[in-house]
Amino acid sequence: MKTRRSLSGAQENTDINISPLIDMVFILLIFFIVTTVFVEEKGLGVDKPDPAAAQQTDENESVVFTLTRNGQVMFEGRALGAGGVSATVRDKIRREMVPVIVKVEKGAIANLIVRVIDEARLAGADKISLTSQ
Repeated sequence: MKTRRSLSGAQENTDINISPLIDMVFILLIFFIVTTVFVEEKGLGVDKPDPAAAQQTDENESVVFTLTRNGQVMFEGRALGAGGVSATVRDKIRREMVPVIVKVEKGAIANLIVRVIDEARLAGADKISLTSQ
């Protein structure tokens, strides 16, 4: 069996032109870059102290609240509640500006932690620390 040959005798060029494909990918890339929405998540600003520069604070020189895993706010061994934080902090800082320390047990409710910090800030506390037990 004979194979067919072209009459001209020249070999045909069978290259695939990929220029339109590259152009399309470039346009899609620009489209996705322009239409992308960058979301800035808002959160609570936390100033982490340097562990080497940490000072030991005497509990008599600070206001210490303990948040339990069952949702109680404790102050000096008695249940206080989140509503009593503001009055307690206001009473303590009236005499002298002392730091507020919030000790949190593992499993405590995050909403309660934020509420106690907010109540302390509303009462006028400048230095609020968050620790775990």
